[in-house]
Amino acid sequence: MTRATYHHGALRQALIDGAREILAERGHEQFSLNEVARRAGVSTAAPYRHFSGKDELLAAVSDQGYATLHEALAGTAASATDVRERLLRMSGAYVRFAHDHPDLFLTMFRGRAVASPVGVESFEVLRQVVVDAQAAALLPAGPSPELMARSIWATLHGLAVLSLRRPHERFGLDESPEDLATGTLTAMFGL
Repeated sequence: MTRATYHHGALRQALIDGAREILAERGHEQFSLNEVARRAGVSTAAPYRHFSGKDELLAAVSDQGYATLHEALAGTAASATDVRERLLRMSGAYVRFAHDHPDLFLTMFRGRAVASPVGVESFEVLRQVVVDAQAAALLPAGPSPELMARSIWATLHGLAVLSLRRPHERFGLDESPEDLATGTLTAMFGL
């Protein structure tokens, strides 16, 4: 890419893409805004035209991650007409997302002052499936849909994080992400 390219608004996305590359290669500990600028072929001051600093750039990376997760969850939910299958597939899609995008997944859940609106939309997809599962008597009707969705999300998130750690095989976490999620939810709720 050349600097001329960025006059058309591509610098912001180039910085986000560069940040994602660095996070995938080195993780957060060695992440540097100067390195992002270098990879984009711009001065170290140029990123500040689009982001107030490193945290704002990482928030933009997170937002793109949430958008990708939302697409995966919504697409998976739409692909099954049976509510049980929809819940199980969506659960598998969540853990699969973490497995396929570990650095992005970890970035999305690092400390952030303001919740991502796209993250809220992703949670809403899960909440709606929970509403449908409670109506079909697949999940207990007593807890609110928000509490039930939050409990399922916390379980899936824990599975995702644990499956990203090594050596996870000794804890029985060496199954596919989909099998981890569906097996766990089936065991918990008798699905």
